Amino acid sequence: MRSPNAFWVIFGMLTALAMHLAYALFVPASQLNEGVAALLESFGPNRLVIAEPGNAAGALAAHEAELAYAVCVFDLSSGPLEIKARVPDQYWSIEIYGNRGNSLYTLNDTQAPRRQLSVVLYDDNPDPQAIVDAANSSNRGLNTITVLTGTSTGIAVLRSAGAGKLERQRALDAFADSSCGPASG
Repeated sequence: MRSPNAFWVIFGMLTALAMHLAYALFVPASQLNEGVAALLESFGPNRLVIAEPGNAAGALAAHEAELAYAVCVFDLSSGPLEIKARVPDQYWSIEIYGNRGNSLYTLNDTQAPRRQLSVVLYDDNPDPQAIVDAANSSNRGLNTITVLTGTSTGIAVLRSAGAGKLERQRALDAFADSSCGPASG
């Protein structure tokens, strides 16, 4: 049964599928790049910024009614970066994204129940073994995590529960005691 209607139905379905795939593949990365560019323009790289309504970091907050956010756009071209985080006694997570929006590393309160931690980011392109040796020989404690990113730029996102006033205040206090900057020896 060859009817012109079947051709147009199949053509319409294939066109819709192609448009959906194009949107799903390209729009999220484009939106992330725009948000990162706005953060860099407002605050510069390697600085922890608490997401608030109206600032560039607030534009990246997906569930701002339920979660509090702090973000750090990182650039490892000058060397490793250390994120020092005091985490509240409630839900929290830290996620490191590459410059294409791909998730490089994730940790949350269930995986690592602790009050503070340090995440040291290295770009592993030049010499991964030298980075591993440096991380192993440093005087860092058990709360230090080394992440080989494979990229020199990206964004770190800290999240914590923030639906209630008390939860949100605990999260904001913890973010205020956290930092993102060049790693110390």
